Parts: sequence; C-alpha cells; structure tokens
Amino acid sequence: MASKKNKRKHGKKTLPIIPKALNEQLLEQASKSKDRILEDLHTSVNGLTIEQYEKNKEQFGANVIGNKKQHRWYHSLINAFLNPFSLVLIAIAIVSFVVNKSSAERYASSGIILAILLITCFTKIYQELRSSKASQKLREMIKTTAAVERNGIKNETPIEEIVPGDIIHLAAGDMVPADLLIINAKDLFVTQSALTGESEPVEKIANWSGQKFQSALESNNLCFMGTSVSSGSAQGVVLNIGSNTFFGQIARSITKRRPKTSFDKGIRAVSMLLLCTTLIMTLLIFVLNISILHQWWTALTFALALAVGLTPELLPMIVTVNLAKEAFRLSKQKTIVKNINSIQSFGAMDILCTDKTGTLTEDRIVLERHLNVEGKEDNRVLIYGYLNSHFQTGLKNLLDLAIIDKAKSMNYEKHLSQFTKIDEIPFDFQRRRMSVVLKDTTGKSQIITKGALEEILSICEYAEYKGKVVKIDQKIKKQVASIAASLNDQGMRVIAIATDYNPLPSDRPFTVKDESAMKLVGYVALLDPPKLSAKKAILDLQRRGVRVKVLTGDNEAVAKYICSKVGIRGKRILRGADIENMSQEHLKDQVMNVDIFAKLSPEQKSRVVEAIKLNRHVVGFMGDGINDAAAMRVADISISVNNAVDIAKESADIILMEKDLTILGHGCVEGRKTYANIIKYIKMTVSSNFGNMLSMLVATVWLTQGPNPIGIPMRPEQILILNLVYDFAQLTLPWDHVDTDFYNKPRSWNARSILKFMLFIGPISSIFDIATFLIMYYVLGWNSGDSANYFQTGWFLVSLMTQSAVILVFRSNKMPFHHTYPSMPVVLSLVIVSLIGFILVLVPGLQPIFSSLDQGNGLKFLGISFGIVGGYIISAQLAKMAYIRIFHHWL
Repeated sequence: MASKKNKRKHGKKTLPIIPKALNEQLLEQASKSKDRILEDLHTSVNGLTIEQYEKNKEQFGANVIGNKKQHRWYHSLINAFLNPFSLVLIAIAIVSFVVNKSSAERYASSGIILAILLITCFTKIYQELRSSKASQKLREMIKTTAAVERNGIKNETPIEEIVPGDIIHLAAGDMVPADLLIINAKDLFVTQSALTGESEPVEKIANWSGQKFQSALESNNLCFMGTSVSSGSAQGVVLNIGSNTFFGQIARSITKRRPKTSFDKGIRAVSMLLLCTTLIMTLLIFVLNISILHQWWTALTFALALAVGLTPELLPMIVTVNLAKEAFRLSKQKTIVKNINSIQSFGAMDILCTDKTGTLTEDRIVLERHLNVEGKEDNRVLIYGYLNSHFQTGLKNLLDLAIIDKAKSMNYEKHLSQFTKIDEIPFDFQRRRMSVVLKDTTGKSQIITKGALEEILSICEYAEYKGKVVKIDQKIKKQVASIAASLNDQGMRVIAIATDYNPLPSDRPFTVKDESAMKLVGYVALLDPPKLSAKKAILDLQRRGVRVKVLTGDNEAVAKYICSKVGIRGKRILRGADIENMSQEHLKDQVMNVDIFAKLSPEQKSRVVEAIKLNRHVVGFMGDGINDAAAMRVADISISVNNAVDIAKESADIILMEKDLTILGHGCVEGRKTYANIIKYIKMTVSSNFGNMLSMLVATVWLTQGPNPIGIPMRPEQILILNLVYDFAQLTLPWDHVDTDFYNKPRSWNARSILKFMLFIGPISSIFDIATFLIMYYVLGWNSGDSANYFQTGWFLVSLMTQSAVILVFRSNKMPFHHTYPSMPVVLSLVIVSLIGFILVLVPGLQPIFSSLDQGNGLKFLGISFGIVGGYIISAQLAKMAYIRIFHHWL
C-alpha cells in the first residue's frame, strides 16, 4: 500500500482542461462497477473474443494519435510550393511578365523562372518522400508493445492494434497504451507528469472511491495514455484509443516540450545569420539600383533574384538527404534512428553520460555470496531473499532474477508452498528498498525487506548475531560496514535483508511506517562483471573527443571498481547525497571535475545532465530503465536499447539493437560526417554568394553610369539559373568523402565561424569578378547597353565555373588531389555542371536570356575565362591556408 508521503495531493497543480464531453464520459465510466463496464464494452476479464476484436478494430481504427499520421505526398507538394523561396520565384515571374515589353522576352523570362521553380520543387518533393519513407522503415524496426489478454491468452501486442474492450496487463516500466479503467491493481503507482506536471507517482486502485471529481485526471481508478507505471501491477480495460483519448485530444497543449538540443540551437543561429545577411545585402542593392536607374520594377526584380541567389534554399534538402543517408548507414551497424535530427547531435556530442549495468558490465548478474551478519555463508539468508524476490509483483530486475536462479539451483522452490502473500510495499527510488508480507501455514506472518545496505540498516534495531537476536551496536555496525566494503572492493553489489515476525495486527494495511524496528539477518553479494569490450570502446570514444561519465544508482565502491577496470579513472566521486544539498549553480561548477556519480536518484541524474549542458557541452545520455527517462529527456541526444523498458525507448532518439559502447563510436563518426557535408554546403554557398553580392554592389555603381550604360551586371533569370545549376552541383555533397582528422573531434554548429568564413573568403571571388569586369569592359569592349547581354553572359559563365571549381578546394582543409580526393558523384556533378554552362553560352537561340559566345570576342573570352578560373583556384587555396593559420580551423 502507499505511504502517506506518496499519496496524491490535489490542488498543488493546475490540471489541464479535458474537453467537456470526454471528461463527462470518463467520470461516468469511472463510477460504474467492473461488471457493468465490461458488459458495456462487450468484453470480459478474459479479454475480447477474436470476433469482437475484429468488430472493434473496424469501428474504432488504429490506436494512433492523429498528428502522427504518415507523411503524404501532397503534404510535400504543398510545402514545396508554399515556402518563401517558391513564393519569391513566383513573384519574380509575375514581375518579369509585367515589366518586359517584348512578348518573346516576356514568355522566355517567365517560362525559365517557372521551370526553375518546378525543377527545384519536384526535386525537393522526391528527396523528402524518399527520406520520409526511409525514416518510416527504420522506425518500424522498433515496436512498442503492451501485454494484451484476448480469449484468456496474454500476448505482447503492438500498441497500434489495441482497441476498446481489450484487457491490458500493466507492470513497472510500462507505458500506458490507452485510456484505461483499472479492474485489478496491486500497489500500482503511475507517473502522470506528462499530463499534470506532477513528478510524484500517483496511486491507482481498482475500485471507485465514490468521491466526486471535477476532472477525470483526479479519479483514482483511471489511467491515461502517455503516462507510465513506476511500480506495482494492474489489469485495466481499454476505454478510449488514439485521438479519442485525453492525450490524443489535447496532446499539443499538454505535452511538455523537450529542451532545445544543440542541433536546434545551431540551425536557428545559422538561419538567423543567413536571413540577416540576405536582408541587408538585398535592401542595399535595391536602394542603390532604384536611386541610380529610377526604375523600381527593374530594381525590385533584380533585388528579388539576388535574395534567391544569396539564400542557400536547398539547405533543408541537403540536411534531410545527409541525415537520411546516415540513418541508413547506422541501421547497418545495429543502430536505429527514431529522431533523424539527432544524428548531428551524435556527432556534436562531447560528453556521454551512461549507466553502469549492461553498458560497462555484462548485464549478467550472478549471486556470488549469501552471508549472515558475521560474514559467514548462511542458506537462511538466501531463502529470505528468494521469498522476497519471488512474491513481489513489480518488475523483476536482474538482481531479483539472480537471487531466484541461485535459489532454484539449490532446490529452494519447495519453500514457496509454505507461504501465502498478504501484501507488499513496492520499491521506490527514495526508500531504495521493497518489502513483502507473508503468512506461513501456521498463520504466523512476517515482513521481509531487501534493499540497499544503508537504507536497510536505517530501519533495523536488531540483528541475528552469533545465533542470537541482539541490539545493533557500534561494534556490529562496524563489522557490517567492513564486510560490505570488502565485497564492494571486489566489484560486488551488497543487498541487505531484514525481517520482522507478526509485524502488524490484521485490521489495517501495511505502509512504509511498518518498515521499522526490524531485524537484520544478512546480505547477498552480486557481481556483474565488466565487459571485455568496454575498455576498448571507452578508449575509442576518448580518442574521438568524447568524455564518458558514469551515472549510477549503485554505491561508490562498486562504481569505482567497475570504472577502474574499463579505463575511467575517478579520483573523486560525487554521491546523490552530496548533490541533493547543492544548488544548480554549485553543481554546474562541480560536474566537470567528476566522472563517476554514485547512488543517484532519477531526478539527480537529470540535474547532472542539465548542469553539464550549462557548461556549454553537448551531452548524450544512454539508459534503459525507468530511472533514466528524466535524464534522457533533458539530454541533447538520448540513447537506449531494444530491450529497455517502454518509457526509456519512448524517450530515446537512438535505439541500439545491442547494448554496446562500441556502436556509439561508429555513431559519433557518422554524425560528424553528416555535419561535415552539411557545413561544406553552407560555407561554400554563403561565401560564394556573398562574394557575388559584393561584386553586384561594385557593378551596380559602375555599370549604371554614362549615356548608354550596361545596367545590371547579370539578368535576374541568369542569377536564378546560376543558382539552380550551382545547387545541382552541390546535391552530391552528402556522398562526399570526409577526412579522417575531421571526424576524430566533436563537431557542433557555430554561426560565428560561418560569418568569419563568409567575410574572409567571399571577397576573394569578388576580386576575380572585378578582374573579369575590367577585361570584358576594357579589353573586349563590352562597355555599353548594346553589348550588355554579352557582358552578362560572360560573367554568368565565369561565376558558374569559379563557383563549381572551387568546391574541389573548399571541401577539405587539405591540398586537393594530393592529400584528399572528392567522391566520384561530386566529380561527375561538376563535369555535368560545366557542360551545362558551356551549352548555355555557346548554343545559339537562347536569347534574350543568353548571348552566344561562339564567335569573335566571345571565343577570345572563353580562353580568358580558363585563366581566370585557374588563378581563382590558386588564390582560393592560398586563402584557405591563410585562414587555417589565422583561425586554426577550416570547416
């Protein structure tokens, strides 16, 4: 039964408002008897018949929330055409159609712009659908199930297949899969924080209390989708599923948003930088053009085209393709990605917090010793432990299974028939112990309690010592502490066992208060040996710049022993008791000096992760238990395993099919490769476009002077085509090679680095653009309005060639084709882009957009352009070397 400490106290939290009709329905159902509600739902305590299940499935559909429906092709279609980039292109097409006087120019200009729009949008749609389909396949590999009874047979069933009337069996660690009415419960405590914000578990019972409530959330016999079982067990009948549940109807308003991750913050910072740069440059050029040309339509069209040209509009697609590709690659390494954005956080992670059991250890606990208080082997101690572990109804962890296995190997199952269970006091993370109350065949009752040594000692006044029951004194305490310390130093976890006969009269229930004045009978020592692969895996993570911190509920001696065996040296250990008395600011100052944290509660684990994040680190958390869910939620990237409890898997971004740190090293590498190829696109595009904008500023002032000026240096249509073709060249970057030295360090978003790159590298291209202007203007004589189209076509070709060729230089901090090589897709795309460029400027008949450079000064310019491109490549390499020398990094 619950202690008073854990009883629900209404009024401390403002409960979310349930839609009136649903609230009335739930309260009415909560007040009905078990038999009546089962009759109403055409079910029984043995569950639905197969025939009734099929009827309900057809009537109510799948148990899924409406906002989690599969992404459809028409969603991508709408998003593709109703985004800022597409709307700008449509605006330019309309303006171009209105402004151009010649019908040929009117249709040619508008047609090319619309063609660009269609090509870009349908490419984006294809990539999004492909990535969405890939992500869906990966998610389907992870199934959350519930124990469902139908026709008297209990099976693990995917939660999507649950229907009203199903009988659900709940145990500690389970997610509640639908809105349920509890029909049978044993010490059931449910965490409703996702709905109410209350962190304390709430007790649920099978019978309606008769009390009138305003909100169904207050009812003590209802459980709701989205909550989780913290302890105890129960059976419930499903009332509502999917969008008809309380969670489904108000999910958006009640779901607590997860804190922003490093990926979210990085993308936001980069987006703001790009937006500000685009607005400033576009407005500046618009004002200059309108003040000089006095033609606001032309100035507006040109400015809009520049806005498109400066914006890396394919960034979302590049990011999506990179993430989807790496998700596939990780799936081949036994790693399933639930949240595709978390892949980049995998690469940015520089601190990994992990539990101890199953990660650093074999997750195979063996009972090594069963000792009395004097430290001698005593089979009675094992029998007491066996009775406790066998009769508890909560989640049997590895510790319980080890005790049960040991007892069975010694044929102690015969003792079970002598006892009947009366009650139990379930485990919680504050008490760190649990009790069962048993009655033997003579009618004699006893309470048997097992738990952490310190907590058991705190409730014991007596001990079985040298064949007698004696008062615990300092001598006994010292002997117990000495024996426990010796076992801990050997890496064994010590669980103490206490008992008390005839603890209570039978006229009242058992509570935590009854765990007092007990008798210590001994302790069991369990060993979970370190994994052979753990030390190598941790060294690999450390070599890649990831510091590993262990956050465990075990005591410090066991934690220190295991950590020493796997290469984590902890000169200092921070305990939960120490953290409890620290402010968050003090904890922030302490966490970076400690790598081992012991005896932590779930809330303390969460506080440690938050404190590390406050020190500007990207934090991953790997856990598999109920006590890990809170910390997983606040981490930048949460990692779990396929055999974890439901609440842990639900909180995870990444799920490992094997609980092995070695897999995390591969994940870090793939995340850093993803970041590398995304940042290549951003830095190259932004710096190149920024250089073009500087060139536009110079050209706008220079080329608009005189009686017959050239006017704008490049037509809006040419800018858009240039942008489209250049983006095509970069679509293959997700398949580019990444240098080994780059992915050996954590990589995270840095908007300042992008700004420095843009300001340092961008002007290099402007210098060669201006040199191109001078050659065309003075050497080739393209210096009047009559030759404007030749001038514009010439700059288009040089811009395309320089932007494409420099990809080979900027994609790595090393010398191209000497220390680093691009992938074949990148090379092929550059060849194709170059061919497209030459076709556009050499094939006659593309007027008025392009003038053919297939004769006279045009052919002479083609030869000059190769020299300009060669000079630019050499200058770009020198600029790269100078940048690295000054700023000590490249991408």
